[in-house]
Amino acid sequence: MTTAPTGPEPRTTPEQSTPKTRTPGERRLLGGLMANSLTLYAIYGAVPAVLLANLVADVAPDSKTTSLGVISAIGAFGAMLANPVAGALSDRTHGRFGRRAPWMAGGALLGGLSLIALGLGNNLLWIGVAWALAQIFLNGLQAPLTAVIPDRTPEHRRGVFSSAAGLAQMLGATLGTAAAAAFADQLGLGYAVFGVFVIIGTAVFLLLNKEPAANAPEGGPFRWKAFLAGFWVNPRRHPDFAWAFAGRFLLILGYYCVFSYQLYILDDFLDLTRDRANDLVPLLSMAMLPGMIVMIVVSGPWSDRVGRRKPFVVASSIGMAIALALPLILRSEASMFAYAVISGCAFGMYMAVDTALMTQVLPRPDEAAKDMGVLNIANALPQALAPAVAAAVIGVLGGYSALFVAAIVLVVLGAVSVLPIRSVR
Repeated sequence: MTTAPTGPEPRTTPEQSTPKTRTPGERRLLGGLMANSLTLYAIYGAVPAVLLANLVADVAPDSKTTSLGVISAIGAFGAMLANPVAGALSDRTHGRFGRRAPWMAGGALLGGLSLIALGLGNNLLWIGVAWALAQIFLNGLQAPLTAVIPDRTPEHRRGVFSSAAGLAQMLGATLGTAAAAAFADQLGLGYAVFGVFVIIGTAVFLLLNKEPAANAPEGGPFRWKAFLAGFWVNPRRHPDFAWAFAGRFLLILGYYCVFSYQLYILDDFLDLTRDRANDLVPLLSMAMLPGMIVMIVVSGPWSDRVGRRKPFVVASSIGMAIALALPLILRSEASMFAYAVISGCAFGMYMAVDTALMTQVLPRPDEAAKDMGVLNIANALPQALAPAVAAAVIGVLGGYSALFVAAIVLVVLGAVSVLPIRSVR
């Protein structure tokens, strides 16, 4: 292993990168990446916000808020471990199928089967174990999938790929949430559909974009101690990496604290019936979509042209904070739709530039999947942990109004955290 640098390395800006041409097979890679990301994030949108929330409410109606929080925390722990471990192991994988493909295929297959098992659950223990397994295997897919961008795209095209991946992720989460509402009365079927969906999406990516054979990694024999020690990225030696991790974690957590509790917010905060709440969840998701798509399509290439990422993150945070404040000012269905429209625009802008920013702060480019896996903790963990944090805020600080205030604080802190990054403008 090479010695880590003691300070931030100079980064090549889009204006300095040459040549600015498309690589062979780029469109196919882009399409496959989008298809796979869409199917994966459809699950992240459908399960926590709709399918899991309804299943927990059916099994434990008197303790649904706390139970959902505990189950989500269990899943979050599995996600936290699986993502960087799978990324690091894929960095060291070699053979004729490449480094990433075997892990992606295994993660999709086992994750899909775990979702099917989750749909068969009729008690909290079964639900907790099945969701934890699903989180572990799906994060085993996500880590090598995320490494595709630093692995196979030049830096001057990463804004485009980040924008496309962000678009697919947001489309997946939004459409997944909308589609899941149709299975509110057939939860087992819903879990099965999404489980099969992610297997097919991964197969499409792997078939369209066959990975070259990978040679054995250079260096000495595999050592577990050195392997586990490699997950620690010293924040003093790599401060940009640490700030990027903190910024992503806080902003994603703030967004999903409210997003993942939409059903219960509509049910308990607005005093709607559960049937009406289930009807509104897909409508809110669709209201997010137009602005989200526009901002994702525009922001990624725009950030490439100007060579800047941080201003987009700050602007998206301000937009999210404004959106989260609206239901506090006026508790109504109309304010929830206004929240959906504005937060869709803001989160779309963020997702368009986030991955590009992350690829520019990696401390060891030769271990991109592991380092991106560590950064993916700041993406997957807050999504999985958000219901648990939301439950604690609601229970300790006094209800859903406190939840909106906490979310505002988190997204603002997320933007503040990227300001000290020196290697990215």
